[in-house]
Amino acid sequence: MFKENNIFIFLFAIFPIIDALNGFVLSVGINFPIGVVYRLVCIGFIIFQIARKGFSKNLYTFLSVSLVVYGIVSLFIQTISLHNNASALLYDTTNMIKFFLWVLIPYYVYQRADVLRKANYEKMFLTISTLFTLGLLIPYAIGIGNQTYAASDAGYKAFFFANNDTTIGFIVSATFTGWYLFQQTKQTKISARLLLGLLYLGNLLGLLLLGTKTGIVYGVVLTIVLLLRFFFFQNSLGLAVKWGIGVTVISVLMLIVLQGRAFILATISSLVQRLTYFYDLYDGDLVRFLTSSRSEFLDVAFEAFTNIGNLATQLIGFGFNARVETWGLGDLVEMDFFDVLFSLGILGLLVMLALLLFFLVKSCQKRSIYTALFLILICYGAFAGHVLFSALSSTLFGLVCGGLFLQEESLCEKE
Repeated sequence: MFKENNIFIFLFAIFPIIDALNGFVLSVGINFPIGVVYRLVCIGFIIFQIARKGFSKNLYTFLSVSLVVYGIVSLFIQTISLHNNASALLYDTTNMIKFFLWVLIPYYVYQRADVLRKANYEKMFLTISTLFTLGLLIPYAIGIGNQTYAASDAGYKAFFFANNDTTIGFIVSATFTGWYLFQQTKQTKISARLLLGLLYLGNLLGLLLLGTKTGIVYGVVLTIVLLLRFFFFQNSLGLAVKWGIGVTVISVLMLIVLQGRAFILATISSLVQRLTYFYDLYDGDLVRFLTSSRSEFLDVAFEAFTNIGNLATQLIGFGFNARVETWGLGDLVEMDFFDVLFSLGILGLLVMLALLLFFLVKSCQKRSIYTALFLILICYGAFAGHVLFSALSSTLFGLVCGGLFLQEESLCEKE
């Protein structure tokens, strides 16, 4: 069991390296699906170990199995009813596998919550945070990699493939690292605190380099929230120690801002220019601008969903390939709940919401960092998408949901 859990931790701790390597291979024109092979190995390992352990007869098992079974059944019904060929079936299956990641990962953790030590789970998240940061900063220092936005100087994403997915990775990494830094202040050595502080600063720098408006705003808000929580809600440290640490952190941040102001201003200036370009392109349509055209995509998708299909397709959904081939702007709304509705139908949305409601209740029973991350990712997926159907984000979301079964302390616990 111990070795099995170590394999699980290792497999999922290294996924930022795999995604960066996959992006590098694609960038140099090598068509080898490293990411696909890696995810198939992960899925195979989880399914085998879940089946070997056996299923508990409870509500959580029923909801998880129902969603997986529904996804498989709907896939075959859509293939027949929409006359999909083998290529379309492969495309739909690939997307469904990504979707299953966030369902299967937490069930594996749930089965082994009694032996999967929380300390190892936390170290896995810190490793993921470190690898995301190194995967972005090392190529940047060398002077290689890709811009966040094609044909634009705004943003930098190294060899990570998708902008939104990478932003999600850094949002989760910064949140977990920042929480761990202040939560473990009393328990960790000074050298460990310094390393955690550097990692957190690396996370913030990653969000700045990516240049997405959500990422930059989130980094600022997160830092303010963490400092306020540290000063007013962490009661295990004396006031003098708090102020000493707080003043040091704030001084370091101010020094970095002052020394790197030219770089920060240049990055923000590129972002502002891009935002201004799109605002003008949308003729001042504020709704379309704030939603990054998602409102337009949603209108087109709803029209296709209600007019193209019939009651059967509305209940079961259109899958993924049919939308790409025939829906135009509505092929990806980039709002996860709506994409579930259009791809898996009304029934699929209801089954998924039931499982998410279970996780929500679980997250509120013993609130911890995983509660915060769960709520953040749900909100991000609802309004910006790319959480439930992206391999990178679905993996992260699954690990967060798994963490809900390992929760022990409250976010504001008196230590």
